Formats: sequence, structure tokens, C-alpha cells
Amino acid sequence: PGGATTLGANAAPSPTPTFVGTIFRGAAAGLSITLGQFANFTGRALAFGSTVTTDANTISVPTCAPFVAANNPTISKTFNPTTVNANGVSTLTVRLNNSAAVIGTLTSALVDNLPLGVVIAPIPNAGSTCGGAGAPVAVAGASTVTLPAGRTIPAIGNCTLTVDVTAAAAGSYLNTIPANALVTNNGNNLAPASATLSVTVLLTPPTIAKTFNPTTINVNGVSTLTVTLNNPAATIGTLTSALVDNLPLGVVIAPTPNAGSTCGGAGAPIAVAGASTVTLPAGRTIPAIGNCTLTVDVTTAAAGSYLNTIPANALVTNNGNNLAPATATLNAIVVVIVLTPPTIAKTFNPTTISVNTVSTLTVTLTNPSAVLGSLTSPLVDTLPSGVVVATVPNIATTCGGVGAPTANPGGTTVTLPTGRTIPANGSCTLSVDVTSGTVALYVNTIPAGGLVTNNGNNAAPANANLTVIQVIVSSNPVPGPTLSEWGMILLAGLLAIAGFAALRRQGQIL
Repeated sequence: PGGATTLGANAAPSPTPTFVGTIFRGAAAGLSITLGQFANFTGRALAFGSTVTTDANTISVPTCAPFVAANNPTISKTFNPTTVNANGVSTLTVRLNNSAAVIGTLTSALVDNLPLGVVIAPIPNAGSTCGGAGAPVAVAGASTVTLPAGRTIPAIGNCTLTVDVTAAAAGSYLNTIPANALVTNNGNNLAPASATLSVTVLLTPPTIAKTFNPTTINVNGVSTLTVTLNNPAATIGTLTSALVDNLPLGVVIAPTPNAGSTCGGAGAPIAVAGASTVTLPAGRTIPAIGNCTLTVDVTTAAAGSYLNTIPANALVTNNGNNLAPATATLNAIVVVIVLTPPTIAKTFNPTTISVNTVSTLTVTLTNPSAVLGSLTSPLVDTLPSGVVVATVPNIATTCGGVGAPTANPGGTTVTLPTGRTIPANGSCTLSVDVTSGTVALYVNTIPAGGLVTNNGNNAAPANANLTVIQVIVSSNPVPGPTLSEWGMILLAGLLAIAGFAALRRQGQIL
């Protein structure tokens, strides 16, 4: 204005607009600016070489609009897949774009707050391709994923933050990262980033079943547990959490687990000998409209009936969870084996020998039980007085186990040591050559109870006879018998009568 300027008292009281603008006075003296009492003023009052008078005024000084650089970072996000079944898994990807020719460094952490109802999956699989240090933070079941300060976006490039998420309830979930959430040395994102995850209820969730084969075992025997996973959906079912089967108390993984699976995907089944759980890891898959199995060998040391149950919702997949439990029963019994005691027999071959010649003594051990018979004490055969082990004993045995049989030349005993075995439902032998220098009939006996085994002892003794004779060889042979004259006459007569009878029979035949 060309002269002194006054803004009236009470000018533009609320709620009417305030005076907005700049009152500018030149350098001439006396050209003051006066703001009336209680007047509202937004702007500047500038009087060069004069005064500005105020009286209970509200003055608001405007600020300049921020400088917006053309290379501020931007942000975008997606879900893959965009639609999942309840409790299924989708991968959230946040893409950070940097159009500047300078590396963009996060000066504050980037935090994505998931919408209510969406949480980090049981296996988060959080990761980032952005530079710098500091692991992404994503806790299973939590509702935020964070890329820490210090991570970098390449110049004129981009990088990603990824994490697996899930939702238990059907619905449409809008996930938004607001403007200015990405704070970098190159500026902040000016626009928000949004993506929508749709969650549906699967009408045909997977099912689970299990069996033992055989269903009944002996104590400490082995049965194969088979868990069958069925997927009636037309999409592959992927385990989003590990499937764990807790065996009933008293049942454990067998010493040789033989764990295996026909399910797709990677990750070996976990079954440790002596442990009480078998696990199929997350990431394994069930074919669409198909099934696959998890198998492992189990055992128990106590008799009983064992109910093994996998509860409802233990099988967690992108197609939903099993709604019903799966059960199977393993029976373990104590088998009582009736043991028949072993028997024993013996022979000499030959049974008769001349003085100082050799006969082979054979002792036969017979085991009628279905359990291998083991000698728990040595079997000792004491030869009768006058009979001894031959100079060359030729001792041998067909019995199993270890430990050499013993028989010393000139000795009077032959021994089969402890630990030698008799086959189940079979027999074996112990043999040795013996001799005697005295003519006699010798009876060799192994008494009842002489054969001591884990299956019992022989109830009856075993006997065999050896006859030793003296053979006399003479240098004067004994002449053969001769016929007298009357004997010759008698012999001739008899021959004539026999010939006549033969002729009569021939004539009758003709």
C-alpha cells in the first residue's frame, strides 16, 4: 500500500477466514503497519525503516512447500499366490526401487504392518536381495516384517524383501505400506504401496490315515508304521508345517528305522532309533487328487495294546488341515516257547576191534526245539577203564559255535566246550578215535544230565558197546576133513537116488 496500513481490530475472527498475504512497506519513514486488536493474520508484515505494531494478534508464518526430488525411491508389493485356502501360505514380496544414480541406504527400518488376520507363516522363509547388513525380522505368528536400517538399494536398480504369510479365516486382506515408510538418504517414498490377499475356505481339505503291519508283534519285534496323506483337491497340497507323529508311550523307533516317504518335495523324514517321534518336514507335497505315504519301523519292549493317534489339524497344508484324527493300534505279545530238552546218542564204528586197533566213537547231540541250543557247560565223555584216545585222535565236531573239542592221545576223556551250539530242530556230532590194549566188552556211557544247554539237559543216558578181541594167527594149518570108504559108498548112493528122482519128475512133466 502507498501509505500507513492498518488491519482492523477483530478482523476475520474464527470461523471466518484469516487475512492471508504479505503487507510490504517501503523505506519511507512514518509508513508503519498496525494490526488491530485481536486481528488474525497469516503471512508477513514487512516495514522497512518503520514499525509494525501488534495487539493480541494471532500471526501464522507460512512455510515453503518441501523440495521434491525427481529420484525419490518408490515401493510396490505383491502376494503370490494372490488367493490361498484358509491356513494356506502366500509369499509377500515388497520391491524397493531406486531411480537415483546414488545407492539408496535405509536410514530407518522399513516396517510392513500386516492387515488384521494375516500373520507370518510357521516357516517365515524371510529374505532380502537388498545390500548391506542386518537380517530381515519376521517371527512366526507375528504381524510385522522388518527390513532393518542400513540395508541398501542399488543405484538405478531395485531389491526385494520377501516373507511367507498365512491367514486362518476367509476374507480379502488389503496390505498397505504408507507414504514415507521407506526412509533413505535419497528421500522417502511419496506414494503408498498396496496389495490384496484373498483367503477362501477349502471344501475338501486333506485327510490322513495310518496302519501297522503286522498289527501284532512279539515283544522287541518290529512293525512298519505307514501314515497315508490324502489330497482330494485339484491343486498340489504342500505341508506348511512339519507333520509330527508322536508314538504312544512304550513304542519307539526301531534300531534300524527304515524311514521313507513317497511324498514330493525336499527334506528327509526324521526318525531316530529309540526316539518316540517321526517327522515329515514342511515343504513336502501331496499330489493333486492323490496320496502319498510316510513309513518307519517301530518296536516295543513291553507287551500291551498301543493306540497311536495323529490328531485333527496336525496335517497343515496350503489346502487346509485334516479335520479328523487318524488312529491305529499295535499289539505286542509275549510268546511262550515250550522247550524240549536235547537228547544224546553214541556209537562205535566198528563195534568190534582187535587189540590195539582203532574204532571211531561218535556222539550225536539232537535238539528238538525251535530255539538254537547252546552248551552252558562242557560236555565230557569219560571213556570206560581200559579204553583210551588213539595216538591220532582225529577229533572233530559238526556243532556250531566256537571252541575246539579236546581229546589227548592216551587220555580217557573227550570234551565239547561251553558255547558250542546245536541247530534248532536239528543235530550235530562229536567224534574221536579210540583204542584198547585189553580184550573185553566195554560199555561207554554219558549219564542223564551230562548234556547241559539253554534248552535243558538230556533226560536219558547214552550207551554204546565196544568189543575188543584177540586174533590168533597159526603157522601150522589144520588139514581139511576126509571121507572113509563107507562114506564114499554112502555118498554115491545118495547121488544115485537124487538123480533117479529128478528123471521121474522130468518124465511126469513130459
